[in-house]
Amino acid sequence: MLLWAGMILLLSAEAAVSAKLQVTASVDKRELTLEDSVNFSITVEGTSNAPQPELPPLDSFMIRSRGSSSSLQIINDARTASITYAFLLIPKTTGTFILGPATVAIDGTTYRTEPITLVVKKPSKAANTSREVFVELQVSNRKPYVQEQVTATLRVFHRVELRNLGAHLQYSGFREEKLKGPVRTTRVLNGIRYRVFEIPTALFPLRPGSIEIPSGLVEFDQVDSANRKKSPDPFNPFGQGSIFDKFATLKHKTQRTEAITLQVQPLPKKKRPANFSNLVGTFNISARLSRPKVEVGETVTLTVTLAGRGNIRDLALPTPDWGKDFKAYEDQSEYRQTSADRTISGERVYTFALVPQIPGDLQVPPVTLTYFDPEKAEYVSIQTRALPITALPGKGDSQLKIVESESVETPRNGNSIKKLGEDILPIHTGAEIFENYRLPRQSGALYGLGMVLPAGLFFLYAWNYQHRQRLKHDIAFSRSQGAYQQALKQLDALTQAEDPRHSARELSSIVRQYLGNILNLQGMAITSAEVEEKLRNGNFSAEEIEAVQRLLEKYEALQYASSPGDHSVDLIQESRSLINRLENKS
Repeated sequence: MLLWAGMILLLSAEAAVSAKLQVTASVDKRELTLEDSVNFSITVEGTSNAPQPELPPLDSFMIRSRGSSSSLQIINDARTASITYAFLLIPKTTGTFILGPATVAIDGTTYRTEPITLVVKKPSKAANTSREVFVELQVSNRKPYVQEQVTATLRVFHRVELRNLGAHLQYSGFREEKLKGPVRTTRVLNGIRYRVFEIPTALFPLRPGSIEIPSGLVEFDQVDSANRKKSPDPFNPFGQGSIFDKFATLKHKTQRTEAITLQVQPLPKKKRPANFSNLVGTFNISARLSRPKVEVGETVTLTVTLAGRGNIRDLALPTPDWGKDFKAYEDQSEYRQTSADRTISGERVYTFALVPQIPGDLQVPPVTLTYFDPEKAEYVSIQTRALPITALPGKGDSQLKIVESESVETPRNGNSIKKLGEDILPIHTGAEIFENYRLPRQSGALYGLGMVLPAGLFFLYAWNYQHRQRLKHDIAFSRSQGAYQQALKQLDALTQAEDPRHSARELSSIVRQYLGNILNLQGMAITSAEVEEKLRNGNFSAEEIEAVQRLLEKYEALQYASSPGDHSVDLIQESRSLINRLENKS
């Protein structure tokens, strides 16, 4: 009885707490610069089992989830439960922004937070050398040729302790390859010593013209030196500087690099050889044979090695002309990359199997290659030397010898008819042994079905197995498979609400969930910028992208309008048409 009474009291307490649900949002600052971030918290009081809130559109911020924390307090028999979801907001640009209400749905009721206004300003224009942390991005050449390597180096100068460093740089219009790094070094600027992180990246321009490297974002946690204890902590028995003294307050900071524009030069058309290999850099080529002598009909291996600095990974060696003396068979190539002095170098090795066709002293023809040297601004042709090889006759006569039959008689008139041999099997010259035999029509169909059915069943099983494996391991494919049917089912279940704002919220949730599934975007708080970027990378036209953005903006406008009017039916139909349109292209 006591146990049942205790359970009843706990349930009644939970019900009392649940009846006082309240959702609030807060930030740790309302004014910040582009170098700062905002801790955005959503707290649900009255329960510790609230679902994750749906964030408002935050196109001007990068969002980082910081997890959740629950609490339970019992004071004078009063029980208070709450759960807090934490997010980190990183501004992308300056301006005044309103964090629209976040929503939490609990037991069929939607709770909303109050809007919050944030002001983002530019950082102070203090000289870099007077700041504790600053970043810069430099390129080795602002006027490269197409496919010429450019080394972009990100440097993070700091006089304070940094942790969790991360860089977000976009190199559209380039093929990028990571170089060895990051490199830790020190530099002295205006008499001030800085510790420096250097992160180099090799870039290869893919097209001529003006290509911009946009401003990049660098994130890090800065150790708050103000919270460092200047005197030994009396509660720290190991003294100052020990591991227990390392726990300090971290401040999340951001820095941005300046945008850089490169003027990429096209490769000259004048004097461009017809056999140009699209290589840009400096290279050398060599060749060797596995052995100097070989019998006719046997194989010798020719190894061609191309080494140098540049975009050697992109090389496709043209098949050389071996003439009539050899038959050649190309094997797979092997690529080995090295990086020295922040320059991509390497070598590509090609192997060929050569079979001499005639005996004698032969020569393997040279292998020729043409590349563009950006330092000389001209095309350069290189080739291997001709390799001598001795082709020996085979040990036995390769021609077929037919033994004459001893029973052959020679006529006296001098004309000889030689019988060279007979077939093992008799030769039939008449048609009497052949018989026209046809299968019955039903038997023929059964035989045909018996031959086709196993192959069909095999391909059906193989397709089904691959489909199940892809559903199991490919998350993006798995999400996209049921997205369309799920969205239609949710639209069919949606009815016209008394408040059109509620319909707009429901439709926004359905369409955003569908977009997240087909584009493999995480969370319900996907932004218009994320959707636009994913749609542009897919097979969607500019008109379809504009229709998606327009519909998402209409949802938002109807949700927060003071008198939205009655557009529920039209909005449902418009949402259904858009989903059908996107499904046909996805």
